[in-house]
Amino acid sequence: MQRTDESVTIIEKSAPPFPVPIGGFFALDETGTGGLADLWQIDPGLAWENASSAFAALIAQIKPTAVWMPGFLCNHMAQAVPQSLRRYFRLTNEMEPDTATMTAVAAGDLVLAVDYFGRCPGPRWREFVAGRPDVFFIEDCAQSFDTGQSAWGDWRLYSPRKILGVPEGGLLVSHSVRARQMAVRGPTDPSDPDLALQRLTPMKLRREQPRNNALWHPLHQQSEANGSVSYRAMAPDALALLCSVDPLPIAERRRANFDYLKDRLGPFGLIQRPDTSFVPFGFPITLPANDRGHVLTKMHQETVFAAIHWRDIAAPAPFAFEHSLSASTATLPCDQRYDTADMERICATFLGALT
Repeated sequence: MQRTDESVTIIEKSAPPFPVPIGGFFALDETGTGGLADLWQIDPGLAWENASSAFAALIAQIKPTAVWMPGFLCNHMAQAVPQSLRRYFRLTNEMEPDTATMTAVAAGDLVLAVDYFGRCPGPRWREFVAGRPDVFFIEDCAQSFDTGQSAWGDWRLYSPRKILGVPEGGLLVSHSVRARQMAVRGPTDPSDPDLALQRLTPMKLRREQPRNNALWHPLHQQSEANGSVSYRAMAPDALALLCSVDPLPIAERRRANFDYLKDRLGPFGLIQRPDTSFVPFGFPITLPANDRGHVLTKMHQETVFAAIHWRDIAAPAPFAFEHSLSASTATLPCDQRYDTADMERICATFLGALT
């Protein structure tokens, strides 16, 4: 813009636009052409408003004698389990269930294990599951879009808002013969329109005003804080949006972005991807615990946001490895919202924050 002040001509340059934030919760997706309902084998009758509600409903119906969970699990999920039933097992260095710590698992128990960062546990875990037909197993797919492998549990549990621009949902999918025979009942209460709107609004605002972090971020935080275990169903509009998702371009983009980050930031990576069949959740990195806060703060100043999975975990104090993961890891985004230029920005910002 040019203005004239008496005899002096002053050229005013517009400030560069504020960078679009990278990371954080998803903006609301547009309706797609479909395919995800078949990939996930979605049963609309087993769709609660969040995953902890679905988990709690399963426990209430099958009445296990104990519920085993990995110590490295968000506290909110663990709180869906009655205190008297909670048991924990450790992880190996490969982020897989340490079956050596599961000798007390008994007939009639329920075991939940996580497909961390989108990847199934390996053959040792499948052998353990196959050898315990007297135990129920649930596969936590909150970080999984597509493992590229068959289900290892009796049920899979999805939390779509963690990986897609869908505002809510906790989906239970029966996979084994006995799970189907048990015919778990779905939500008993309808969706609450006011709560559904509260979850929808920040995602819609982020889509409409992607640079206005100060507008939609607090609204999303409030929505997350209001989440609770309930008997309510997933909002019909959110379920319809989820079923409209086309999985193929999402899988392709996530894999390509993960590989880009791995090539540039491999020494910092928590996991590799020798099995190229799974779709990555994010690119998890490890940092010295004393440095993580400083590095992430510097990245935030450049509007690049890495997630922490998780700050508050369920593990008892003696679970040293799990608590070290909680203190030293972060997850760089590599999802379908971003392209190669965004991955380059993430790399440059992360490496710059190390200095």
